[in-house]
Amino acid sequence: MKKSAYQQMGDEVKILINEAKVRNNLNDEGLAKKIGIPLPTLRNRKCNPGRFRMDDIWLIEQLAGRPLRGGTTQ
Repeated sequence: MKKSAYQQMGDEVKILINEAKVRNNLNDEGLAKKIGIPLPTLRNRKCNPGRFRMDDIWLIEQLAGRPLRGGTTQ
């Protein structure tokens, strides 16, 4: 069964988070501190990536060293 675009973007956000953590040698607590959100909020948003705010995504992109991929190709 094919994933919806929403599910694909959620997966991409999770990959971006993991890349940011690996690149900067961070755990969840360190990442939460770097992007300025409480640890429980980060964990909740990791389970529901659509709840991330754009400013959080931008900070995670900077830590990961790449932009969020996704969207439609034309």
